[in-house]
Amino acid sequence: MTKPSRSSHRKTSILDVAQKAGVSLGTVSRVINHHASVSPDKRSRVLEAIDALGYSPDKVAQSMRSHRSMTFACVMRDFTVPVLSMFVDAMQREIDSFGFSLMVASSYHDPLREMSLLMGFQQRRIDGLVIASSSEKDPALRSAMKGMDFPIVLIDRDSPSDLDRVMVNHAQGVNDAVQYLSSLGHRSIAIITGDPDLHPTRHRLLGYRKGMKACKLTIKADWIRAISFSGDVGYHETLRLLDSQHPPSAIIAGGSALLPGVLRAARELQLRIPQDLSVIAGADSDLASLSSPAITAIRWEHDELGRAAGRFLMARLKDPSLDGQHHQVNAALIVRGSCAPPERKSVRSKHKTPR
Repeated sequence: MTKPSRSSHRKTSILDVAQKAGVSLGTVSRVINHHASVSPDKRSRVLEAIDALGYSPDKVAQSMRSHRSMTFACVMRDFTVPVLSMFVDAMQREIDSFGFSLMVASSYHDPLREMSLLMGFQQRRIDGLVIASSSEKDPALRSAMKGMDFPIVLIDRDSPSDLDRVMVNHAQGVNDAVQYLSSLGHRSIAIITGDPDLHPTRHRLLGYRKGMKACKLTIKADWIRAISFSGDVGYHETLRLLDSQHPPSAIIAGGSALLPGVLRAARELQLRIPQDLSVIAGADSDLASLSSPAITAIRWEHDELGRAAGRFLMARLKDPSLDGQHHQVNAALIVRGSCAPPERKSVRSKHKTPR
């Protein structure tokens, strides 16, 4: 008769791993909990034994011993924006090897919802949070974030300034976009972007003004529409821009959710892109690359941001006294088919925009 296998009557234990690897229980425990004080040879043997035996550490027991939930959280404005999945996937991969899981939530750009989420995370005893907060100036939200018992990494926000953060160099991307449009002959360049109290907007406007100044172009206040990252804003502000006294020949849509509205407005006005209107997306997306013509866009590596956020949380748990951790990814202009030299006639003279 065949002897029953070990797995048929009991779960593989840490003792089994230690015996197979030829090390002590303490060594196996240190490997599982990612302690540095294990020699490469012993670590390799333990990991091989874990793999061979199919051993899975008891997360509940680990959590009780370490007083950790082994869970991080990620809060974004809106997870329906497809490129944000790259950030989440990269962060999850970064923390997987440490045994941490990741929960995600949408804030819908609502400070009150964010406050509620923070309180809920506190009750769940999560070990860390990454968040693209809806406001950098709301005193209640700032105070709540600074008062949490877990570390927080800001995504593309620079306040509260004492928190760790991962950022995008939006200024460089928009500066490059303006200079590219100027090289094509554009002199009237508008930008539609989000809340002026948020870092991405401030940084984009910095790049816009820098680019316009470098190209010796006049900046008209009417060409700067810093309102919200809501999708409807792209649509309505494009209509208003093209029906203004000095309509632009080119528009930069400074936010992932703004491009669809800009394209919708152009289509309703029967404008040809790029013949009648040049368009640049301030954040690359599937829509930008799959449109016809494909939309010139500013791109950065979301997965690099996600990996950095995961590393920052792990480092902060290991050493809460670390100096502030900051990482910035560069943005690059990806030239496609949505920009061309402006025609002589203005957009406004050819198409009357409905109010």
